[in-house]
Amino acid sequence: MKARITQKDVANALGIHVSTVSKALKGDPAIAIDTQDLVKRKAQTMGFSPDPMLSALASYRNRQKHKIYHSTIAWIYNHPQEERMEAFAGYEDYFEGASNRAQELGYKLEPFWVGDEENGVRTLERILRARGIRGIIIGPQDKIDKDMPLNWSEYGSVAIGYSLKESKIDRVTNDHFATMTGLLEHLHGYGYKRIGCYLWETDNERMAKRARSAFAAVTRELGSRVQLYTSFRPETFMKWIHHYKFDAVVCRGVEQLNALLHAGYRVPEQMGLAGYALNEKEKQISGMQHNNSRIGAAAVELVSGKIQRSQFGLSAFPQRLLIMSEWLCNGTLKEL
Repeated sequence: MKARITQKDVANALGIHVSTVSKALKGDPAIAIDTQDLVKRKAQTMGFSPDPMLSALASYRNRQKHKIYHSTIAWIYNHPQEERMEAFAGYEDYFEGASNRAQELGYKLEPFWVGDEENGVRTLERILRARGIRGIIIGPQDKIDKDMPLNWSEYGSVAIGYSLKESKIDRVTNDHFATMTGLLEHLHGYGYKRIGCYLWETDNERMAKRARSAFAAVTRELGSRVQLYTSFRPETFMKWIHHYKFDAVVCRGVEQLNALLHAGYRVPEQMGLAGYALNEKEKQISGMQHNNSRIGAAAVELVSGKIQRSQFGLSAFPQRLLIMSEWLCNGTLKEL
């Protein structure tokens, strides 16, 4: 009987080259995410585990290598400097994921603030040219549909999310439609039927209205309701809850949970609650985590590829890379 399953065994089972298996298990960006997932699942099913001695040797060798510095990638933002965008779920996760991936690939991610739109952009471009920076990531903007008049032909560029107005830029974002439909599938699996969605209008705009569309498409015949709000007021939220008598509510998260608890509701015994856009630090609510650090990392991978290929300027056929969410079960739902 064979003592250990090897990477070659996994490769033979999948009909691919062993080098592809090796790179996929390491998370090499040259291997498609779907292929990485396929290889990892197959390796787990077959009982593959890395040889601890070889892993230790590889780790030692990697520590001895000096990181090769390629260049700086600019993270460009234009929200007011006194604001750190905490209002927008996962902003810090985007930047952290992008920064870590940049370091792994031999780049430095450096934030640049654009103040006054016209003068700020001109000043920024002078700095980027002087420093030879050709790769840029446009972080989520503070306002929806905001323009940034850069000379795009000089840069390999990617935007995170839909807030930037430029239509021909490549984007990386969460698959918002699949996130909401997936969340509702989980709620239906728990037995919830009368479901309300309390959706912050700004979130819906930032998701290019896909969250509301998905909710409406799935729940059209179930007597469920979606309510948009511009600013959260607990008393208004509770009036809505009392009026419709929902089994469960889909919402942003902590504010709505606190309002329910303050009003005397027992969650999840009397009311189930699920978040539609959980960040990576929210652990007390069930719902969909958007994997924003992975979105940031994917943006860096796209930009680094553009730099290596000298692929500058906007595309006639811009890409939309959609990252799937992860379902978290953290105790605010129960089987009915």
